[in-house]
Amino acid sequence: MTKLRILQLTDLHVFAEPNTRLKGIPTRECLQDVVAWVQQQQAEFDHVIVTGDHTHDERPESYAAVQQILAPWADRLWQIPGNHDDRAVLRSVFGERIAGAADARVNFSFRSGDWLFLGLDSHLPGQVPGAIGPEQMEWLTAQLAAADKPCVALFVHHPPMNVGSEWMDAIGLQDRTRLQQVIRDTPKIRFVCCGHVHHEFTGAIGQTQVFSTPATGLQFDPAGAVPNFATAAPGCRVVEIDGPQFSTYVVRLPEIRYTPNNE
Repeated sequence: MTKLRILQLTDLHVFAEPNTRLKGIPTRECLQDVVAWVQQQQAEFDHVIVTGDHTHDERPESYAAVQQILAPWADRLWQIPGNHDDRAVLRSVFGERIAGAADARVNFSFRSGDWLFLGLDSHLPGQVPGAIGPEQMEWLTAQLAAADKPCVALFVHHPPMNVGSEWMDAIGLQDRTRLQQVIRDTPKIRFVCCGHVHHEFTGAIGQTQVFSTPATGLQFDPAGAVPNFATAAPGCRVVEIDGPQFSTYVVRLPEIRYTPNNE
């Protein structure tokens, strides 16, 4: 049986200026720390998946910084955009790793072992909430119909379900109902990994498990009706696959170096 290790990174929010902070958190430094710590403490990964918000300012210099930091995994990198991304700029910097042209949707599809891995693009230009949209839903259903693997995993920026946070759920996936129905109707979809909410969450849609992952920088506090930021270490998610079985867990930096500004 094929064994795979997958690293999910999400919500990097890197700025063009190296020392710029997001709510008091130096996001570029934190990303560098996460990557370095993972390389030291974890075994090698077969695939590295970034589930959106590569940058905060959407500038080419910011994407170039992300590309440099993730260079150790350049040959196994898969990406989808978040609400803080610009598809055209993302493509212009990362080049052939990202299929398509200009500002067309950014998807990925690859097979390994018993699994088909699909990346969905929930980016809505100029908006914080996300959507899959009818055309992409057709792409997804076609991919699932043609799938020659018994197991499927989805990766998307916006969670396909509420995460139990009033303020986060208000900026979630607008057309989640349709995606939820496809997930319920497709038992081979074993899990969904997402970002956007900057904290760890586990839920389920039918028999499919749904996981959100801590950001590599600023952490969110799900409590309350307005945005609030948590004092917690940056992190990422590891998915380990053995044949048709999978397990997953969150990894965080061993110490909290920065406290967010909630003002």
